[in-house]
Amino acid sequence: MFFKKEKEFQYHPAVIKMLEDVVGGGTIVRADLRTAIFDGMPLDELPPYCVVGKDENGGYRVIKTALVTEALEAEGTTVKVNKSHLFAVGDFVTVGGDLKGASDKITAIDKSNDGYDVITLEAKIGAAKVGQVLVGVKEKATAGKAALVTSSSELVITLSKVDLTVANQSCGLMVRGTISEGNMPFPIDAGLKALMPLIRFVNKKS
Repeated sequence: MFFKKEKEFQYHPAVIKMLEDVVGGGTIVRADLRTAIFDGMPLDELPPYCVVGKDENGGYRVIKTALVTEALEAEGTTVKVNKSHLFAVGDFVTVGGDLKGASDKITAIDKSNDGYDVITLEAKIGAAKVGQVLVGVKEKATAGKAALVTSSSELVITLSKVDLTVANQSCGLMVRGTISEGNMPFPIDAGLKALMPLIRFVNKKS
């Protein structure tokens, strides 16, 4: 038996209507998150309402995303993004959850600015407009060949926070219902929403 001291913190509620979940919940894979730096610190807790999908081993992996805050030219390899993301050096990204663009590896992330991060890529992945979303994928790929880090195309949403300092932590997973997009911790786009057809998203952040 052990005791853990925690500070009281309440996340904004996001679930408006819950109609169906994964029976028994699912185990969140933390390997992808060990090198993530969030708010200047290593991530020790995954907030609720993250998009995840099942991998080949049966665990659920977080679909990492970042909101583009300055247009990326087609030949560019550095992109400014909102600081609310979980990407780390070594991750692979593409533009958009529809996976139509090319993907490549993150080689550096500059977090020195208080208002945004700058992600540097090994090679170009195509243009991105302000408001589009970078999406984490499995590996480097040419246009139209990128694949999510999951083995299934069906995505779900976590319903509670997850302690990443302890292995094999599980949580509830939403399959069908209504959720307030504005209270989700990380951005999503139409491409990712299409992989969650039974979930209705309302109250999008402006």
